[in-house]
Amino acid sequence: MDSATISTKGQLVIPQRFRKALHLQAGERVSFSMEGEKLILRRQKPKRARLVRGKFGRPVLVAPPGAPPMTPERVKTILNELP
Repeated sequence: MDSATISTKGQLVIPQRFRKALHLQAGERVSFSMEGEKLILRRQKPKRARLVRGKFGRPVLVAPPGAPPMTPERVKTILNELP
């Protein structure tokens, strides 16, 4: 079992293995709930696309869950519709 210490400001560090398992990155939002005496932390699903750092540090646009797939043809169509 992992543990963390709560700071005087009420902050704590989520251990790296849990951040990786939930794919949490700096600036992302999480929600909390209680189940009995357990504190439950859940990653909030983004409602719109977001820019994140990819494997090699390059920016990557990540679509929200449920978004239609972005094929090269779809991207071309969207770009052609821009003014």
